[in-house]
Amino acid sequence: IWEGNFIKNINITIAAAGTGGHINPGIAIAESLQKEGYKISWLGTPKGMENKLVNKNKFEFSPLSISGLRNKGILRMISLPFMLVISTTQAIKAILASKTKIVIVMGGYISLPAALAAKILNIKLIVHEQNSIPGLTNKILSYVSTYNFSAFSKNLKKSHVIGNPIRKEIEKVKKPEKRFLKRKGPLRILVFGGSLGAKVFNQNLPSIFKKINEKNKLSVIHQSGESMFDLLYKNYKDVNFKYEVKKYISDMGKKYEWADIVIARSGALTVSEIIQSGSASILIPFPSAVDDHQFHNAKILENVGASFIIREDSLKKKLPTYLAKLNRKQCKDMAINTMKLKKLDPCKEILKVCNSLVKWRIR
Repeated sequence: IWEGNFIKNINITIAAAGTGGHINPGIAIAESLQKEGYKISWLGTPKGMENKLVNKNKFEFSPLSISGLRNKGILRMISLPFMLVISTTQAIKAILASKTKIVIVMGGYISLPAALAAKILNIKLIVHEQNSIPGLTNKILSYVSTYNFSAFSKNLKKSHVIGNPIRKEIEKVKKPEKRFLKRKGPLRILVFGGSLGAKVFNQNLPSIFKKINEKNKLSVIHQSGESMFDLLYKNYKDVNFKYEVKKYISDMGKKYEWADIVIARSGALTVSEIIQSGSASILIPFPSAVDDHQFHNAKILENVGASFIIREDSLKKKLPTYLAKLNRKQCKDMAINTMKLKKLDPCKEILKVCNSLVKWRIR
């Protein structure tokens, strides 16, 4: 089975569902492990976002009959024990069928039946937490897992801080000292609100930029999201500076490299990409995020002088003030400060642990 540094015919199961914040790091881990010779199975749900994001030709996909509980009412809470029994049984069957040796859970409701199945079958369990404030499921599972990883801080029991696995193109962005060298012209602003866009950005930022451009010249790339493209395009119609409106940005590495500063939400993956790319940022945390975790994610950058945080209800007042005073040298200094937060390569660290657990298992 073991050939040098490569594992042949050994299966690892990853459980991730619901949101891109759980699923995309799972995909990055899966692709990294598969590249090293592991077979990968995936536990998801029948209709969740993972069905669009996960390549079922590359990974064996098994759906579990479970869904989220938060704010779903009393009936959903009452049904939890039944859902858990059914989904754990399904997970056990999937894990036995794939002959899995390690289960990696990425948090969220799908992690509970996957972890229960692993413990029942005496299979090694790895937990990865993406946010600065851990989710309830990961917090509980960290007490029974074999190994815990955290993205930003030691927020789980005996966790190892490694950052978030992200898309490889972000790792290729030039360092701030190199990309700001001899850069001239208007201040370059990159705006995005995740794959769906952010309505508050689309409604308010064009008019704010128009006002600021009278004193501090700007150039803007703004991602709208699929459903709000027409609205955003209309809002930029009368501005007197160079701009691009995009439904979706497919070449994020190039856009990070182009930008002087990023304006965005502060989900775990956005913050991780900002750190990896060494970008200055103005972050507006999503106000309805569970446990206000986006604010705490953003604080990691603010604490090293790499970002400004603006609460959404203060956006119209504070953003013009920040932008009116902002210059390229400040952006460069903030970007360099961001680089202080760069961690180890998350996928390599998870691979090392998987290799050691498998070696131990097959001795």
